[in-house]
Amino acid sequence: MGAKVVVSFEGSILNEVDLEKPVTVVGRHPACDIVLDHPAISARHMLLRIVDRTVYAEDLASTNGTRVNGHAVNHQVVHHLDLIEVGNHKLHFFDEALLATGGVGSLEDTVLTDYERTMVAMHAAPAAAAARPASGNGRRDDDLSRTMVIARDPTIRFESVQTDTAGAPSAKHLALRVTAGDRRGELIPLEKPNTMIGTVGIDTAVVVRRAGGYFLARLAGSRPLRLNRRELAPGAHPLALRDEVEVGELRFEVIANEGHA
Repeated sequence: MGAKVVVSFEGSILNEVDLEKPVTVVGRHPACDIVLDHPAISARHMLLRIVDRTVYAEDLASTNGTRVNGHAVNHQVVHHLDLIEVGNHKLHFFDEALLATGGVGSLEDTVLTDYERTMVAMHAAPAAAAARPASGNGRRDDDLSRTMVIARDPTIRFESVQTDTAGAPSAKHLALRVTAGDRRGELIPLEKPNTMIGTVGIDTAVVVRRAGGYFLARLAGSRPLRLNRRELAPGAHPLALRDEVEVGELRFEVIANEGHA
């Protein structure tokens, strides 16, 4: 399908991105497909996934969350003219087939005038913090984990997030041990804000480390992500000690990271 997002910040358009890949990752890390270099954005904040002709927005256990049309979401179908908010940035979603019918005016006018006024009427957005440019190319993953927390606007409407926090993981340092696959026996410390696991180009997932613990989310691949032999729904799911994770042909066991006291 022909879909794109127009990224804006404080009323100015930053760039326009065609969604040509099955998965488009949005975040502050330089490896993301859409890089938003702002302290309110998590290293890997959210992703846009295309399944057949449907586009889904999925939050990756980000610090400040992801909103679609003012609602906090974990996994949400997005439609033409929907507004996705990450930190203080806005991603305006467009279906190019509908744009071609003349249903809206120019892309820039749609982003900065009528549609912006509609969203402002829904809720009064807090003043956005000024973007701070990167201080160089030597940033480490630890720096990317220091996300600025945005104060919640009480007028914003929130939907229940699909992440199951009843068994929320502790902040204890964890690692993964490969128990099946061609890398059997390998130990993977979960020390970074985001740890990619699986086989690149086939089946991949990400383990997100936050102050509240560790969370697992599927990135790409044809086979479902499994936790304790159960197929996972889209979104981020908490990890706990002794959990079993299956990503394609690889299987992992969650263990304590003995390298940390």
